[in-house]
Amino acid sequence: MVCRLCQERGKTWEGSDPRCAFVDGVFTTDNWNCATMNRLRDMTGELGDKSRADTFYYRDDMDAGTIGVLRVVGMKYSGYIVMTWYKRRGRVGQAVFMSDDDEPIKLTLDIAEDAIGTYREVHEANGLLKKAKEGLGDD
Repeated sequence: MVCRLCQERGKTWEGSDPRCAFVDGVFTTDNWNCATMNRLRDMTGELGDKSRADTFYYRDDMDAGTIGVLRVVGMKYSGYIVMTWYKRRGRVGQAVFMSDDDEPIKLTLDIAEDAIGTYREVHEANGLLKKAKEGLGDD
């Protein structure tokens, strides 16, 4: 089994085959270019909007690698996804979900999909609000 985003994307490059990070529904370190993990990394600000207040991203290629933290306020989960990786080579070394009251757990596909779905809904709503505000100025 692979995640929905890996299935939809398939392999779009030359070189090593992708290895989904959620073969059994729970994050595994034996991953490579998993589409869900790539989307979560992008959401932390590595390639996306670095002005977002609900994410943290720090890259250190000379020593500790990269850490990305994503605030999750989803339909089912509330807390933080914390990930580490080296450069942008395709593999995520660690991925956990944590909140103030509970012990950290390995990231699950269910939590990842909840975070991605909520992120998409919020950004689509923000885009519609922006368009509506722009439309008001046309009168």
